[in-house]
Amino acid sequence: MAWKTSSASGRRFRPGLLVAVLLTVLAPAVQAQPAADPGRVPWTFFALQAERLGNRITTEVRIATLPAAAERARFLPGPKGVPFSPSGPELLKLSVTTVMGILGRPPVRIESHVWFDPRDGTPLFRVRTRSGGNDYHQLFWFTREGVFRRQREPASPAEAARSPESWTKLGEHFYPYGPAAPSCPRILEASILIYFLSATPVTEKEGAPSMCVFHKRHLHRVSFNPGAAETVSVDFLEKAPAGEKRCSGAMPARRIRIESKPLGTYRGDVEDFFEDGMLLHVSPDGRLPLMASCELPLIGRMDLRLKEIHLK
Repeated sequence: MAWKTSSASGRRFRPGLLVAVLLTVLAPAVQAQPAADPGRVPWTFFALQAERLGNRITTEVRIATLPAAAERARFLPGPKGVPFSPSGPELLKLSVTTVMGILGRPPVRIESHVWFDPRDGTPLFRVRTRSGGNDYHQLFWFTREGVFRRQREPASPAEAARSPESWTKLGEHFYPYGPAAPSCPRILEASILIYFLSATPVTEKEGAPSMCVFHKRHLHRVSFNPGAAETVSVDFLEKAPAGEKRCSGAMPARRIRIESKPLGTYRGDVEDFFEDGMLLHVSPDGRLPLMASCELPLIGRMDLRLKEIHLK
């Protein structure tokens, strides 16, 4: 996948978009499918890693089931709009930490936490923090009309060394879904897509319609094109209650191409997502991410491979 920038001189590494890539390691198109089954999700943690020419990118993903009443009290009601409410007694919290060590640059760390309804994937609230350059701390409330974002940034290097809650440069924005929303049976947030990877079998993706995803400032329609079975090289640690083992060698996999098209703009601007497509490899049943291949500015091609996974 190639990320576009406004000009060659303006090219810079964009870890926020990379996080979206890592979190969408094969999101099935589930709009026309039954509700995803949490019992199908086999993992509680996994890590992906890529290395090339002295550059290293590592992402760790965790999922937890939490009581809805206690969690919703932390972020509902929101500042604007009609908020979504949990449909049952539990919520899922997906936590993602990505560390990017780029040669000649300070490491960048991004943490993301999103709370969503396990029944249909409806996003409720998200917290996202970036440190190591262009620092910010963001809160997102998802409503029926759009997404409200509250952002803090450090006003000085001295502030950047303190906790994000103490940063004094503040900003608030509301991003309406726009006229395309009625054509979307469901609107998801990009982070939640990884949940549907494991909750929906691969065979259910074939022939399924595209899905609507909110990314950054507006909606995108994401489509999935499953390819033929392939074999990929793996080397990862698998941990389970019965013990642990290392899986290495050749493993059968399914190749998927993900593409997206913007649904509208934000003030005339279009955000990049999967505009040029991306290749992914997953286990034959679709429940384990094995590899994601993409092109990154300043680095080139990177293969993000599964390094460790914890099974239930």
